[in-house]
Amino acid sequence: MRSPLTASPFWFTLLALAVAGCATDSADGTTEAASAEPSPGADLPLVEVASAEALVDDVLGLDAEIVVLNFWATWCGPCRQEFPEFIRYDREMAEENVHVRFVSLDQTADLPAVRAFLAEHEVDDPSYLYTGQGDVTSQLNPFVGNALPITMVLDGDGIVQDTHVGLMTYDELVESVAAVRSGETGRPADPTPS
Repeated sequence: MRSPLTASPFWFTLLALAVAGCATDSADGTTEAASAEPSPGADLPLVEVASAEALVDDVLGLDAEIVVLNFWATWCGPCRQEFPEFIRYDREMAEENVHVRFVSLDQTADLPAVRAFLAEHEVDDPSYLYTGQGDVTSQLNPFVGNALPITMVLDGDGIVQDTHVGLMTYDELVESVAAVRSGETGRPADPTPS
């Protein structure tokens, strides 16, 4: 005696359609139709730069008194921890011609995660994705290495006047920018703790 499921092509077709309807494209359970929607942050301005020179040339276009460059990555815990403080500072200082720009050191393949992170934190100013060879932070300051996060404060001429390696608090950021604005550079060449 044959099973009712194998006896009828109708049941086989119905089962195949049910299984196909449950298929997902990713581990988070999004369906094929949902994946056609733009990812979070898809419309955020994200500039790819391949060298420190290209990065500085672009930020000079801001015509700002001070530009704070925060080098970060989505996988870096301290970077994620300090990120909201940098956003807060950027918003508070925008009228004073001081701007914060974020430079992601993630891989190009991680672009969706970078955009999603920026969107989650409501970053609407241009940010950067470094796509070049070598360590961009060492190109700007040869005394720093591959550590993250790294924050550099540039003057209006694009010259690095202060460098901070590691987690930076809001108060440290305020102090660093104030020192550069007053002409008292903080740690331009030696980011090692005193």
